[in-house]
Amino acid sequence: MYQKTIRNSFTLDGIAIHSGNVSEITLHSAQPNTGIVFRRVDLDPYEIIEARIGNVSNTERCTQLKNKQGYAVSMVEHTMSAVCGMGIDNVIIDVNGEELPIFDGSSSYIAAKILEVGYLQQEVPKTYLHLHHKVRVEHGTSFLEAHPSSMISYCVCFKNEHKIAYLSDQISNFNFIENDYLTDIAPARTFCFEKEIMYLRSKGLIQGASLEHGIVIGEKRIYPNLRFPDELSRHKLLDLIGDLALNPSFHAEIIGSGTSHYLNTLFARELLKNLR
Repeated sequence: MYQKTIRNSFTLDGIAIHSGNVSEITLHSAQPNTGIVFRRVDLDPYEIIEARIGNVSNTERCTQLKNKQGYAVSMVEHTMSAVCGMGIDNVIIDVNGEELPIFDGSSSYIAAKILEVGYLQQEVPKTYLHLHHKVRVEHGTSFLEAHPSSMISYCVCFKNEHKIAYLSDQISNFNFIENDYLTDIAPARTFCFEKEIMYLRSKGLIQGASLEHGIVIGEKRIYPNLRFPDELSRHKLLDLIGDLALNPSFHAEIIGSGTSHYLNTLFARELLKNLR
């Protein structure tokens, strides 16, 4: 298996969910072994922020990366998930501000565009790190664990911790052999609970949010309508793919419950220590 990059550049724009500003990203092909790199092109000279676990600086309601000069880029997880999910290893992502666009709360826009422009196979082998024993991280009642495997697979549980009467726990499974990222995972949208909205906005978050950008879980119903019966756990899985893409490519069986960006990145750090 060889490394891949995108065949042609493309640009997408949309609302940044937390700031409410219009944000634009442009994805470019990159040389082998580049990995995923963000460039803040609103700065002169532009700042480079590498997508690696050591650069995570904040995990409140999104994943933020920061370079040594103190420049940050946030809401990277959906784009990271799409790039990884569509099998792209090397890409440079220009962004014209600190926050990437939310689009519809999923990674469908980016994943579909990657499929449209196509990929270029590069003449450098793709290598995978391997796990030789179980790794587990816990935070409260939530956990993530990894088991040795000859492939990468995920099993993620969304827990109905708010005890909403009509809502139940959900479990979603995914691997790149039996499933298709573009149709099975990419359409799953981000979500929040209706009772959290005022609190989040008081903290300066979700200033640009609307029902066009994700799912709201109310006391009596979810709106808008779900795309999958288990869309909540599928989005948790989408986020996990994106956050774990901050590590080099690896093989492991990943199992998690009650996941969050904080737990994902805590787990990614511990996982990296044990991959060979």
